[in-house]
Amino acid sequence: MVKQLQFFASLSVNPSDIIKIQNLLRINNISANPLDDILITPLFSSPTSMNLIRDMKTKQPTTVMFDSGGYYVQVGRLTYEALYYPLLQFYRKNHWADIYTLPDYVPTSQDSPDFVQYKVEQTAKFSRLFYLEMPDELKPKAMGVVQGHNRAQVEHCLKTYLDLGLPYIGFGSFGTMGKNSQVNVATDSSIDLAQHVVQIAHEAGAKVHFFGVGVPALAAMLYGTGADSFDSSSWQKSAGFGQIFLPFIRAYNISHRNGSNELQKGITIENFHVLKELTQHTCPFCEDMDNLQTQKMYRVVHNLICIKETIDHINNRNLPLIKNVYANGSPKYRQEYEKWLN
Repeated sequence: MVKQLQFFASLSVNPSDIIKIQNLLRINNISANPLDDILITPLFSSPTSMNLIRDMKTKQPTTVMFDSGGYYVQVGRLTYEALYYPLLQFYRKNHWADIYTLPDYVPTSQDSPDFVQYKVEQTAKFSRLFYLEMPDELKPKAMGVVQGHNRAQVEHCLKTYLDLGLPYIGFGSFGTMGKNSQVNVATDSSIDLAQHVVQIAHEAGAKVHFFGVGVPALAAMLYGTGADSFDSSSWQKSAGFGQIFLPFIRAYNISHRNGSNELQKGITIENFHVLKELTQHTCPFCEDMDNLQTQKMYRVVHNLICIKETIDHINNRNLPLIKNVYANGSPKYRQEYEKWLN
């Protein structure tokens, strides 16, 4: 059986935005549901949002992963110690999700080696205790998150989780950048560690999920490392900055405030149409360029569909199209096809 890569749409939006996304998908008759796999952080989501997700799960096939909230520890919203009991209490009361992430303490690129080691040891120690306190019904759905900046550290976490028999392993130690280290980036060293984790976990029969990386241009890498799934909120965050996605293509700013900054590199309407033809993408949300430029929610849903399309191309092994897009897309990613998919 050919391996399939699974994309979890990370929903960190407010309830009204979830409803807007659902309505736009329904009104425009989008048949391939891009919200059939969802990641949500219960402790930082409103009860209304959680009820919307639970309602979605009862009405259509939906896989729901509960995130621990380690990201909010990473950016300083709460301490790691303060995460434990509220998360455990929520899990004990809510048995309807498919995957339950154990509490992890995310190292950042700015941490000292000693502090990274401390975070790794705390992650393994408290994830084990947390797992043992979970209801027996939820233990087959538990995911332990591997953290670390070297092989010894990630292997310490892996041994802890595999000795417990966990069916899911998460990898969260990608590089970080930005204010409060809130942005994950796939550095060469972190990708090497991620591949090492995948190899050991797969040998033990566990599936591996990559946390917080997921722009279309990285799809070949995600598949090539052997990851089983990944999550991303980039489709909604980028839309807020005026950026749009296309399958296997870097993000470009399509709004009227685009500029020459590399991270916010703009694209003309003419060039956008060229890339649409290259990627064979079409959707109702990018047919009207004025709406795409001015309406954030149009960009949100367009981006979401583009990530879904990207993964569908990967899983269907549509290699001629993928190779052609990488060969003619951003120079930064032109080697991705040969390195990861060839």
